[in-house]
Amino acid sequence: MEAEQMINTALTCGFTDAVIISTEEFHFVPEYRHYCEENRCGNYGRNYGCPPACGTVEEMKERALAYRKGLVLRSLTPVDNAYDEEETKAIKKAHTRMTNVLIRRLKEEGMNGSGMAIMAGPCNLCSSCRMPEGKSCPHGKAPFSCLSAYCIDAMTLAKSAGIEMEWSMDEVSFFSIYLFDRKTSGPAGRE
Repeated sequence: MEAEQMINTALTCGFTDAVIISTEEFHFVPEYRHYCEENRCGNYGRNYGCPPACGTVEEMKERALAYRKGLVLRSLTPVDNAYDEEETKAIKKAHTRMTNVLIRRLKEEGMNGSGMAIMAGPCNLCSSCRMPEGKSCPHGKAPFSCLSAYCIDAMTLAKSAGIEMEWSMDEVSFFSIYLFDRKTSGPAGRE
């Protein structure tokens, strides 16, 4: 599939920005794992897509770098208050749904299925993760983890993709990445 077609499909799905970059441009900050361990989002040890279940920092980095390219996706959404957690969580979930719709569309348009998604938030394919109940994930492995779990810096990602970003109280940006062009060796990714 041509890069231009991927980008156009992403834009028609509703993303504000869609840019393809090399995974070599990803900036990993292992110290970000501490934010997960502080359980600021409430998913640490409670979601198969989150630490510690998703893997170590090194494993996550290796998983991402098993691909050559990433389609960086950004949604920019107006909000009443950027610090309203309930409002921003709903927008983050909408961003994740939009990313999943895009991935399905790319596959329908001929993209091979060997890609992997890195989302804005934790896996939310189930209404609630079964991990706290000690039940296995019905998807085998959690289908995706977030940028934070991968320790990918969103600001540097935006800069590498040439996406202008400023913080504002009346709009929020969320990022996801669809990794593709898998290298011949490396750990198996999650679709």
